[in-house]
Amino acid sequence: MPPFVSYLLYQWDINVRMATIIGFAGGGGIGLTLMTYFGSLQYHKAGTVVLMIVIVVALMDFASAKLRQNLV
Repeated sequence: MPPFVSYLLYQWDINVRMATIIGFAGGGGIGLTLMTYFGSLQYHKAGTVVLMIVIVVALMDFASAKLRQNLV
């Protein structure tokens, strides 16, 4: 069970990070919002979106590490 959970958390982490990249390339979602803000020179809003992405990724990494520590 622990290897499955570890792999599941790893894939979840990759999917969240890739969603931003794909959206920035034109796939929609949060990346599209970020690209729109940059395109319309609304850097304060773009900075807020980038900060939120960093916070979400950091929280995911922390939660993932704690779950792996408890399961393995």
